[in-house]
Amino acid sequence: MVAALVIYAFYAAFLRMRPPLGSASFLTVLMILGALLLVPFTVWEAQHGEISLTLDPLSIGVILYVSVFPALIAYLCFNRGVELIGANRAAPFFHLMPEFGSVLAILLLGETFAWYHGLGYAMVLAGIVTATRSGAKAATPLE
Repeated sequence: MVAALVIYAFYAAFLRMRPPLGSASFLTVLMILGALLLVPFTVWEAQHGEISLTLDPLSIGVILYVSVFPALIAYLCFNRGVELIGANRAAPFFHLMPEFGSVLAILLLGETFAWYHGLGYAMVLAGIVTATRSGAKAATPLE
């Protein structure tokens, strides 16, 4: 997990220096590279009997949902945010992902809302407000 956070930090910091590709093209390249990097781990898990995926309508629906909403739309929005305001100012909004995940779990999966959800939401929102209200200057938007 720590390695993933470090890699993501470099990704966000260097996102402004990306090659001159459109957002969708850049994201496509990243997703293809990510999928290729996961192949060895998938092969290892398949050889050790760790994969138990059945391609029924529910599994296919979940894969499509995860592919479209968190993977595609969220990254396009985050990448655009980094283009407009820079990685440092966009970073606090990254912490909204668990909030949206828990809200969707409550709404779609019937998870029970508990007091700690509200506390977590409030803490994340307070952190975002604090980080965005500081006197830091906005990054110059890309042209």
